[in-house]
Amino acid sequence: MILNIAYACNEAYVNHTGISMISLFENNKDIEDINVYLINKDITDNSKNILQNLISKYHRKLHLIAFDSLCEELQIGAVGRHIETIYAKLFFSEFEACDKILYLDSDTIVAGSLRELWRIDMGDNLVGGVQTIASRELKAEIMMGRDDKFINDGIVLINLKAWREHNIEEKFVEFIAKYNGAPPVHSEGVINGVCRGKILVLNPRYNLMSGLLFFKADEIIKMTGSDFYSQAEIDAAKSNPAIIHYLSAFYNRPWNANCTHPLKDWYLRYKAVSPWSDDPQTVAKMPLRLKLIKFAYQLLPFQIFIFMRKLWSVRLPNKMT
Repeated sequence: MILNIAYACNEAYVNHTGISMISLFENNKDIEDINVYLINKDITDNSKNILQNLISKYHRKLHLIAFDSLCEELQIGAVGRHIETIYAKLFFSEFEACDKILYLDSDTIVAGSLRELWRIDMGDNLVGGVQTIASRELKAEIMMGRDDKFINDGIVLINLKAWREHNIEEKFVEFIAKYNGAPPVHSEGVINGVCRGKILVLNPRYNLMSGLLFFKADEIIKMTGSDFYSQAEIDAAKSNPAIIHYLSAFYNRPWNANCTHPLKDWYLRYKAVSPWSDDPQTVAKMPLRLKLIKFAYQLLPFQIFIFMRKLWSVRLPNKMT
């Protein structure tokens, strides 16, 4: 079996990317070959050497690809708190040696085997991912129907063969241009809008987002007005996660000293055996709007929480916090 994995980051996230790679390798030792494609922007030569040595230790292959050369067709505006590399995944059809690839955000830990995920038959679906919370308003913005499945793009299984056959990269570029370089929720809006109707919904254990830990299934259904995973499916994912996705918001991230994420120890375990084991933890302040959202959820009736969330126009739930 040959497993193709992609990451995209800049120098600020090299350490988290490397720690995620260690978890990937440690929990998938039985997979014969793993190719790692790292789309990088402004990563130093020293960091590249550290990553190359790390991957060589596990007898895997590293392909370093410059973001600017891969994404020449990308024309975007401001990306807010994100970096441009979130759009890199839209251009993976350039990897001619791959017919399928799994993209992982840097803020992930692979907690189990990916063999079963990799063997999934995608059929004629363009992309596979785990559902996230998307409001009716957001779906309408990108021409999706209320019952269309909307996935988080931090972890996506991509059918590159189908992308090439249907010129999906060109459609991505056209979609971004239609929104004058500022599509709703960035690359996530692009993938869901363009791939609508050809999205394979994956088990939530393959992207255990913070929102799946924070909200209950029936609450998510009330927030979105559409179908979602059952509580039983979410509970099973929590007890046996394959990929943990440390989106910030209500918990902060595991490299923050004030992180309250219930699964932060998974990250700390692999950090401890990484070249970045001595990196100090930082302290992250929760934005005021997030504090208000959390306060509303914890102390007020749920319907009032929903009202306040809409009133403040916070798009957090799209990303599962």
